[in-house]
Amino acid sequence: MSKNRNFDDVSDAVLLEEVKRRFDQKNSTLDEMAFLTKKLYVLNEKLKEHDSIKGEFLSLIKNVFNNPLSSLLNLSSMMRKNEDTPKTQTMKQLLDMELRKLDFQLNNIFTAAEIEAGEIANYWSEIDLRLIIEEVKESFAYLIEEKALSFDIDVALDRLIVSDAKKLHTIFSNLISNACEYSFPRTHVGIKAYIRDESLCISVSNVGDVISKEYKKEIFSRFKKVGVRESKARTSVDGLGLGLSIVSSLAESLDGEVEYSSTEEETKFSICLKLQDQDKAEALMSESANEFMFDDTQEMKEF
Repeated sequence: MSKNRNFDDVSDAVLLEEVKRRFDQKNSTLDEMAFLTKKLYVLNEKLKEHDSIKGEFLSLIKNVFNNPLSSLLNLSSMMRKNEDTPKTQTMKQLLDMELRKLDFQLNNIFTAAEIEAGEIANYWSEIDLRLIIEEVKESFAYLIEEKALSFDIDVALDRLIVSDAKKLHTIFSNLISNACEYSFPRTHVGIKAYIRDESLCISVSNVGDVISKEYKKEIFSRFKKVGVRESKARTSVDGLGLGLSIVSSLAESLDGEVEYSSTEEETKFSICLKLQDQDKAEALMSESANEFMFDDTQEMKEF
């Protein structure tokens, strides 16, 4: 009997020691978890602070570049309207062309940065899609003239639509820029817009260099410059590999998607965006929803 008692006593002691060890281990784990949670909280606060600083920095940089650039573009546009010697006129045209290129590339850089930072909220307004298309087309007039391109624009809309004017402007800028850059000389660029099943459908097509089939899945990736069939259609206008990724991201933010298709010579990008309700509009056309440039004021005309 004594042997059994001693055995039981030893077993209880071992059991109590094991329970104590496990309690200590649990307490140590809880302390470690509390420490890690505190570190994660501090890290999260720092990330929030960094995101805020990044947003403020991006906004500051945009203002630093966009304000003087918009002024220069407006000045250049006014200067081109004035009669001058052929040499001076050519210099003014070159100035205007380079400013427009710079404006387009900077807008893409800032838009890509905003997408990366998650700062792409929608700002709904009533817009006339024809005005946006014409404004974008005018901004690439130098490229259109260089290649003698013609445009076939079919906007089958009988009313204003509610969407984000700036995002649509950026989408059209990139699609029309690509269409012009990769078009064969003296061909046409087709633009269509219509409403189908409560969606705004847009397509931009051109005849020229087509993207090789093996790169089709990569064309919407950022910084990807996918292969195209070599031809004399290419110009010296080189991009940053951001345009189509921006188009895809902006289309997604507008509850839509973009698709690519091609034949032997024709390339087409198609986008369908969900139509928004009228009550979502935050500004009307009378409040300059489609304007991205300064107005031609009397002072500028006098210049």
